[in-house]
Amino acid sequence: MKSTDKQMRIYLVLLFILVSACSNNKKSQQEDNSTNEVKYANGFALYNKGNYYAVEVFNPWNNYEVLEKYIIADTLQDNVNSKGKFIKIPVNRAVFLSSTYIGMLSVLKSSDVIAASSSANWIYDSTIYQKYLNGDIVNLGNDLTLNAEAIIGQAPDIVMKYIYQSPDAADDIIKSAGIPIVYNIEFMEKHPLGRAEWIKLMGLVTGKKQKADSIFSVIVRDYNEYCTLAKNASTRPSVLVGNTYKGIWYAVGGNSFVAKLINDANAEYHWMSDSTSGSLPLSFEAVLQKQKDDNFWLNANASSLAEIMNIEPRCTKFKAFQSGKVYHYNKRVNPEGGLDYYESGVVRPDLLLHDLILILHPELFEASEETIYWKKIE
Repeated sequence: MKSTDKQMRIYLVLLFILVSACSNNKKSQQEDNSTNEVKYANGFALYNKGNYYAVEVFNPWNNYEVLEKYIIADTLQDNVNSKGKFIKIPVNRAVFLSSTYIGMLSVLKSSDVIAASSSANWIYDSTIYQKYLNGDIVNLGNDLTLNAEAIIGQAPDIVMKYIYQSPDAADDIIKSAGIPIVYNIEFMEKHPLGRAEWIKLMGLVTGKKQKADSIFSVIVRDYNEYCTLAKNASTRPSVLVGNTYKGIWYAVGGNSFVAKLINDANAEYHWMSDSTSGSLPLSFEAVLQKQKDDNFWLNANASSLAEIMNIEPRCTKFKAFQSGKVYHYNKRVNPEGGLDYYESGVVRPDLLLHDLILILHPELFEASEETIYWKKIE
C-alpha cells in the first residue's frame, strides 16, 4: 500500500517526537519504603499502598521530574488532594489519543472502555475497528490537531494522552471540565520492554492489573528467550534502517528501542554508538558512504522497490537493495492504511524481536515460520 503524503508527514512527526537528550534519572516523591513495581520503563513508577495504588509519571524532557501523580483505587481515599489526582477504577468510558494505547487495550480485552480515539480509522484490531465503523467509537481525528471541546463532549471518565516536552494548552481546558488526564508517554522509552511495561498502567485503570502483570511477565520471558536464541547465530549481519525524505535520510538513533531490538537480534547497526533515542537525520551521502555494504535494509517505508527508486534513484547502490533484502513493517495494515506495528507491536516487543531474528537469521527457525509485522519489499 503506497504511503500518502499525510501518512508520511505523521510518520516524520512521530520520528521527531521520539528524540530525547535528557538523562535517565527518575525523581520519585514517595516518602515511604514502597517498592516500585516498574522494572524496565523509566517514564512512570507504580506503588501498591494496600488500599490504593500510587502512580507517578515523569517528564523525560525535564530531567525526569514528576509530571503528574495519581491515586488509583475503587473508592475515594482520604487526603487525596495531597497525594495526587484521584482516578476511580475501573474506568467505564475513556478517550485514548494514541494508537499504541489501542494495542494495550486489545491485549487486555478491554475495548469496551473506548468511547473515542484519535485516528480511529487507522485502528488495526478488526474487532475495535468494526466498533468504529458501527459508530460505537468516535473518531476524533488526527491527534496533532485535536479539539478539547470535542474530547469533553464525550464525557469520559479519563483521557489518556501523551505530551511532547510539556502538556498541551488543551490539557488545562480538559482538566477544568473535571476530566482527569492520565499521561502515557511510552514512546520515550529506550528499551522495547520499557514501552510494553506501560500496559501495567493501562491494566490498573481498566481494573485488570493482575492480567496486565501476567501478560507482561510472559512478554519478558519470551523476549529474553528470543535474545538467547539470537546468540546462537553463526553470523552478525549489518543493518541499514530508514529511508530518505526530501533529501534527508531519517535513521534511528543508537539509543532508540529500534537499535536495541537490532542489537538483541544479534546484528550490527552502524549508528549504535550515537546517543540519540529517536530519529537521526542524516545526509544521503553520509549513509551511502557508511552503510553501502550493509546486508539488510529495514523500515524502508515503501511498498515496492520501484517506489524506493522513484524517491531516491541512488538507493540502488545499496548492497541490500541489490540483493533484495529490503523490509518494511507494513505486513499488517487495515483498509485505511493503519499499521499494526504502531498498535500491537508496541506492547509485543517479543514478536518484533521474533521477526527481526527470523529475517536476519532464518536458519534458527523452521522453514515454515513467517514474520508477523515485517515483509520483504518486492
